[in-house]
Parts: sequence; structure tokens; C-alpha cells
Amino acid sequence: MSTKTELLKLLTENQNKFISGQFIGETLNVSRNAVWKAVSQLKLDGYEIESRTNAGYKLSGDADPLTTDGVAAGLKVSCDLKVFDTVTSTNDLAKVAALGHQPMAFIANRQSQGRGRLGRSFESPGGTGLYMTIALKPSFELDKALYVTMAAAVATCRALEKICAIKADIKWVNDIFYRDKKICGILTEAQSNFETGRIDSLIIGTGVNCFPGSFPEEIRHIAGSVSDIPGSFSRSALAAEIINQTMDILDHMDEMSFLTEYRARCFILGRSITVHPSYDDKGVTADALDIGDDGGLIVKYTEGPDKGRIETLHTGEISISVN
Repeated sequence: MSTKTELLKLLTENQNKFISGQFIGETLNVSRNAVWKAVSQLKLDGYEIESRTNAGYKLSGDADPLTTDGVAAGLKVSCDLKVFDTVTSTNDLAKVAALGHQPMAFIANRQSQGRGRLGRSFESPGGTGLYMTIALKPSFELDKALYVTMAAAVATCRALEKICAIKADIKWVNDIFYRDKKICGILTEAQSNFETGRIDSLIIGTGVNCFPGSFPEEIRHIAGSVSDIPGSFSRSALAAEIINQTMDILDHMDEMSFLTEYRARCFILGRSITVHPSYDDKGVTADALDIGDDGGLIVKYTEGPDKGRIETLHTGEISISVN
């Protein structure tokens, strides 16, 4: 870890408090001049660091630029980081990347061509959101691919709880809600090798509405943000923790222990939903009963020719009225 990264971690742990240059130098085992250079580099990256004679340095609580060092400071796993201000789509970058033995993470402040499920556009304004993709060569078998989106949803909820102190819920299969509004969407894509029965590459795209932004009229009723206060948490720290939690679950994928937590966080269970089998506006009402061990949503239809029939959904889309 570079001196700049270690300094950022130390300043973040003591955010809004002055720490002396001597203490920093002794803690990081570097010279006072090295501390000064690292502070200068962080300022160039956009961090608001106040310097005061006989007091030291202080990181402003309002500073929240997305930087490689900012993310690296919170990482607990080995990962090749790529951080950008603006990209077309982090998933697009991941698709053409040459993957090695360790995972790669592509993180952006803004996406110009963000995508959700079924090729739909995903609003990705700068300064208020976090857009990231984790790309890797997984060690688990092909039959576990169906669970990756669910695992990623649980990992993101854990990260939001740890960094942002919120209790997030999941709408089957890939949306995360808070205060009855969608704050995050997840899109997973994989390249499989049917001869070996393994996944050659896996990419997990996550878009989080961190702070209030201007949403298009058509989604304003359903879209929300993690916090109403800009800069109330670090997007870099959240990105790092999403990576930490995702890799922890994927490393233990065979245990499938996350499925119990997924069920507990799935707020639609026990409620009336609308099932859209053809991904269109035409739907049929049903009661959401449970999540099957195969990851499917078990429903009981409450109207139409299938009224009373129980089915496990693996495709299609659902909607729910939120108050």
C-alpha cells in the first residue's frame, strides 16, 4: 500500500479531527517530507485536507471524490482497481478486460451509457451515484451461476449496512430498496464453458444512488437514494466494502449460506405482486410465497385462468405497489 493510500486511511479513520505530522510519520514509518508529499497528492485528487501549524492535518467530512487510493484504503482483498470519472459503462469495460488470477473492479463517478436488465438504460449522473463492476474468473461450477445476482444483492446490503448504517431490503431478483424506494440495481453477466462445466468469466455490475439527484420523470416515483445528505458517507469506502463482501460470499459459494439472508431481506414475501412473464406491462396478480432453494420465486396466482396455481418463477419480472 502506498504512503498516499495509508495516509488517506489514517485521515479517514480520524475524519474531522487534526492529527499531527509527527504522529502520521511515526505511524506510517515515513519522513515528515513524505507526509507532506502524500498530503499534496491527495489534495490534487480532490480531497479537502486542512493543514494547521502545531495541529497537523484534517480531512473534511464533505470530501467525497472517487479515487483509486480512496477505494484501496478500505479493501481487505486483493483486487486490481480501475477508477474513472466518466465511462460509457463499467460492465462494457469489464467485458473487454484481460482477466488474471485476481479480480478486477471498474468504478466510475458517472456513466454515459449505463445499462440495466434487458438493455434498459440506467440513469448514472455524476457526483451522486456509485457505478462499479467486479470481474473475475470464479472457482465454482456452472450450476452456481444462477445464484450470483442473489449473492451480490446480499453483499451490497451488507456493505450498505456497514458503511451507511441503513437496513436495505431486496426485491427479487436484483433490486435493492430503502424507505420503499429503489436505491440500487445489479446486473450480472457470464461467459460459460459448457465443455468444462465452468464459468470462464463473470461480471457483476452494481449501480447505487448514493445521494439525491435529478431522476427522470418516469422513475421519480420509485427511485430513491441511500442518504438525503450529500457527502454523509464515502462512496470510495462503500465501493471497497461492496468488493469485500462480494468476494467473501463468492469465496464460500458452495456453502450457499447467503440464501437464508436473501430470504430474510426479500421484502416482497407475503405480499401481493404483479407478475410480468413477458417483461411487458401486461401482468397477473399473485401472492409471493417464498424463495426456493434453486433461487426461484414461489408464487400463487390470485386471478385469471391460473388462479390458485402455485408456480416457481425463474424468468420474467415482477412489480409491487409501494406506499
